[in-house]
Amino acid sequence: MIIIGVPINPQTAYIIDKFLKNQREIQKKTIEEAKTVFATEDPQFAESLRKKCEEHGVSCEVVSFEPKRPENAKDRIWNIVSARNAIRDYFLKSNARYLVFMDADMIFDPEIVNKLIKIAEKGYDVVYNGYLDRDGCGINLTGFGGTLIKRWVMEKLKFRCKEKNGRVIDEGVFFELDLFRIGARVFRGFIAYNEHHGKTFSVCYPRELTVFEKLRHSQYFRLPIHFISAFLCYDILIGFKRFYVRLKSK
Repeated sequence: MIIIGVPINPQTAYIIDKFLKNQREIQKKTIEEAKTVFATEDPQFAESLRKKCEEHGVSCEVVSFEPKRPENAKDRIWNIVSARNAIRDYFLKSNARYLVFMDADMIFDPEIVNKLIKIAEKGYDVVYNGYLDRDGCGINLTGFGGTLIKRWVMEKLKFRCKEKNGRVIDEGVFFELDLFRIGARVFRGFIAYNEHHGKTFSVCYPRELTVFEKLRHSQYFRLPIHFISAFLCYDILIGFKRFYVRLKSK
């Protein structure tokens, strides 16, 4: 069995009908039984989402959770991390082998789960599917827009983040650090077609990574920067990315 995990709330559900139609296609194509598990902090939205899943014929579960955050923490990242951990808890209570995270503002090749599993069966514990940022200004090979995680990894790790003086380190940074700590094998690549929707939308096709992309996303490059970022509570790589986007727009 495969669990497809989707953190969601009313603000991120702006293509929900298209997303659910895509989930139904993915579930039909996946070689093992697949269930989509949504996690939301809004109980009223949870009920309407269950009805929509029924309408679209999607095998699903909708989990409601209470966001967990330290006192004085204000950033929405705590909601996202709480959603991921609610999905993790559901996954670990099931008999599923793989957890695949997808974002509710994305559409995927119906064969995506099969393609991720094929790579995982070569000995990888986490498989990241690359995608473009919504504005098309950057690539993402470290996010959760189509990321497969093996069961043993989730048994050892919980999602976490950090907030200090208005600055945030998200769960993606800590997840990379934790994967290194437990010795997980990681694969990154543009594996399956996907669309990332927002004010505009970006389309990403399968392709090989360039030499520069391989170097920039290697653990030897990223992990030392992540260690410093976590210590300072300032995401250095995101800072560089924002600076580049501003420079490019001038």
